[in-house]
Amino acid sequence: MTLHWIKQDIAECTRRGIVYFTSELEMMSGLPCKMYRINEDYGSMSDHMHDYFQIWYVRRGEFDHTMGGRKYSVVQGDIVVVPPYCIHRVEMLPGRELEVIGCEFTPGFINEQLASPEEGSRLFDQAFIEAFVAPEHEIPPKIPLSGSSDLAAQELLNEMLGEYSRRSPCFEMLLKANLLKLMMIVNREHDAASAHARPAGGQYHEQMLGAIQFIHQHYDQPLRLEELCSMTMMSRTNFCRHFKEITGRTFSQYVASYRIRMAMKLLTEPELTVTEVCYKVGFNELPYFCRIFKKYTGTTPAYYKKNSDRSSR
Repeated sequence: MTLHWIKQDIAECTRRGIVYFTSELEMMSGLPCKMYRINEDYGSMSDHMHDYFQIWYVRRGEFDHTMGGRKYSVVQGDIVVVPPYCIHRVEMLPGRELEVIGCEFTPGFINEQLASPEEGSRLFDQAFIEAFVAPEHEIPPKIPLSGSSDLAAQELLNEMLGEYSRRSPCFEMLLKANLLKLMMIVNREHDAASAHARPAGGQYHEQMLGAIQFIHQHYDQPLRLEELCSMTMMSRTNFCRHFKEITGRTFSQYVASYRIRMAMKLLTEPELTVTEVCYKVGFNELPYFCRIFKKYTGTTPAYYKKNSDRSSR
């Protein structure tokens, strides 16, 4: 498939009040890549587009993102990749904290030939962005990162932020190398999600969403499967089947992974010990917490806390 994206009629978009950002004005001269960190004070953005790729990784908090005419809630651990000339909108949520690491780059930063590909040609490096160079309704609105992928993405982005800020010798090469690694992680997660995708509709859709919201609000408390079955008025077998269809995980797997995600957030707080975090996210035994944390992230809570403290300086 030939690499391409549809360039909107800029004049028409301007008449419709859509803001247009260009890499020439937004990026350093000679460096088609930009790194930054924002919080909830950044504010909402109405419909806009740009001539470059934009990656937003949510390190903490949440926001609403509208793309392709549909609104999605983007939460901690999610990553969003917006391709060039895609109209989208960002809405901050009142009273909600937010920390986003952003990366913007032109296709030419990955491979100069991608800046103006020849008709009928296909470059190897095209694979890094191919999933996001598609009609708007086919672009993944967000990609949730699993434990080990989440940790790896954070490390890559933190290193990129530091290099971009310090402008160390050959920092451009590190930015490109880390960007390719990041896109590899994103593509793997996207492929895995697509392979396990199930229809999320049906008569039990609302009950499942309610159950998921309940888990998010009470993850720090004891959660029993029987309690959610009663709440949704479903049998154990029926609940488990539909829950896995929508989330891709069993009830216990989903609860554990969400608690670990919350633990990763709390471990960045310098005043909290590993033991305190263990109990704050709903685990009752420290050894079990450490074992599950390593299973999902590939590292121990103590190691993660030590290195997250260092990367946030």
